[in-house]
Amino acid sequence: MLRALVVPAGLLALLGAALALRPEGLREAALYAARNPAGLLAALAAYTGAFGLRALAWRPLAPGRAPLRRLFSLIMAALFLNHAAPAKAGDLARVCGLARAGAGWGPAASSVALARLADLAGLLLALACAWALAGGARWGLVAAPAAAVVLAALAGLAFARSRRLPLPGPLAAARRSLGQTRPRALLAATGLAASAWALEAGILVYVARALGAEVSLAGAVAATCFAVLVTAVPLAPGGLGTYEAGMVLVLAGLGVPAGTAFAAAAVSHALKYLYALLGAAPFAAAEGAAALRGGRGARGAAGR
Repeated sequence: MLRALVVPAGLLALLGAALALRPEGLREAALYAARNPAGLLAALAAYTGAFGLRALAWRPLAPGRAPLRRLFSLIMAALFLNHAAPAKAGDLARVCGLARAGAGWGPAASSVALARLADLAGLLLALACAWALAGGARWGLVAAPAAAVVLAALAGLAFARSRRLPLPGPLAAARRSLGQTRPRALLAATGLAASAWALEAGILVYVARALGAEVSLAGAVAATCFAVLVTAVPLAPGGLGTYEAGMVLVLAGLGVPAGTAFAAAAVSHALKYLYALLGAAPFAAAEGAAALRGGRGARGAAGR
């Protein structure tokens, strides 16, 4: 409950700070949004498309060839939970959704873990390509996160091949599922995830244009990916402050004035938060209703 109160309050405080730093910029951005609603709709459509690509990336990793529409629904429900729940519960909800559909807890958990790993690898791939194209790369900044992803991949590979290590049922099922995953599927998932991160930068492209900032598409992708990457260190709820700091660091390095860069970071963060609460809420409601129906059905069968 505390997180659900702290994050909106923190975002409002950051928007207030941006208003104090660039009052004329935010007024111009509001006027731009009023005159160009189609641009905002296009940015939100690109953001939605990013989650569609993540569903496509997850599909070859999910057990039982789950329907793409269902995977997209689970991802959107997870997005809502990650922003509205007291703790990040999105991945657990994805596991529960697949397990409830009959996939089994072990295979469901391993597929979500693989999808998360592919998403992180795709983020680093998109960041490296975009930063090189934008011309503002400081490769030392991504060395530690890249090493962490590589170590996680190696740990997963070692776990999948540890045949002699005795494990309880769910963990043994997860190990079998990991061992059966084809490298080609992981590579395809990583490529789709990288494309998803490029689409996600559409929000920043729109906001930067509204603020009158000159930011290339490659620069927007690099700033978006790095901002998300630094929030992996849980210094504050919802990435408050760390998201903005990461984005400002990249945008300022690309020549955007610090006040404008901070305003772009705060506004894009707020737009994503509102999207998660409003746009993803129907999917969370649908998944919650399905879980309740399944629970009642199971209790009824047990009673008979």
